[in-house]
Amino acid sequence: MPAITYPTYTVDGVPLDATGWYLTRETRRRALPGVRAVSVKVPGRAGELPITGLDVDTTTLTLGLWVTCRRPDGSEGDLPDLEANLEALYGLFGVRHRMLDVRHLPAPGVERQADATVLAAADPQVNVALRHATLQVVLTIPGVFWRDVTAFTWVGALPGQRQVVTHLAGSTAPITDAVIRITGPATNPRVTDEATGGTVRFTGAVAAGRRLLIDCGRLRASLVDEDTWDLDAGSDVTGQVDSTGPGSAHRWLHLTPTMSGGDPYSRTVTVTTAATATTSASGVEIRARRAYL
Repeated sequence: MPAITYPTYTVDGVPLDATGWYLTRETRRRALPGVRAVSVKVPGRAGELPITGLDVDTTTLTLGLWVTCRRPDGSEGDLPDLEANLEALYGLFGVRHRMLDVRHLPAPGVERQADATVLAAADPQVNVALRHATLQVVLTIPGVFWRDVTAFTWVGALPGQRQVVTHLAGSTAPITDAVIRITGPATNPRVTDEATGGTVRFTGAVAAGRRLLIDCGRLRASLVDEDTWDLDAGSDVTGQVDSTGPGSAHRWLHLTPTMSGGDPYSRTVTVTTAATATTSASGVEIRARRAYL
């Protein structure tokens, strides 16, 4: 197997630096997403009103591929092999019944994942005489952010003030789909993101031995009687959950990283948990993947 050239990408597990094709030099880094701008001008006031908490716009990723006529075994081919390589890429990027699993490998041991699809037309430029082609593919990432491949579970105290969610340290983007698990006994438990002040809370009691699952990404909550993360294993209590803070009208808790101590390399997520009628058996856990711009 040839040595991996970093940075690089894979799509559905297929390397984009392979025997029959490879990435062009200028398309090896992912772009910083833009912000969905909002402009509010008030008569009698210079400039515009400052607005924070704006949503990030959809990310696009343009991949330039140099396609050769080499066969999968590495031997030199001809025009039929060039066509076969182009068709292999067409089949790879042409999936429409699901999202593509795109991985960015910026360095050895570092891997970021995003779900993407191809919306723009891709027109290959074929040089018949030299037996090669160039293909530019534009990927759209509706979820905007890149993620860790594996979710981590953090265990915290209930109640507890300004607790650092250590497993999410290093994130550069808000985590919007965390699953929170609260172990009873606990009455009216809540979790607050210290960076934004956003809070998700449950109105009611979680009995000893029971667990409350709050899925912030799917806006669902469930009470379960066993040690599980499966919301379908319990009774639905979504109607007893509410949230406050930025964007709370249509989404639940956003775990937002902030710079620590003026050090740009130190980015942490901090939460405060609260509840009444707790004991030493009470606790909170957060399962999530780090997010990156």
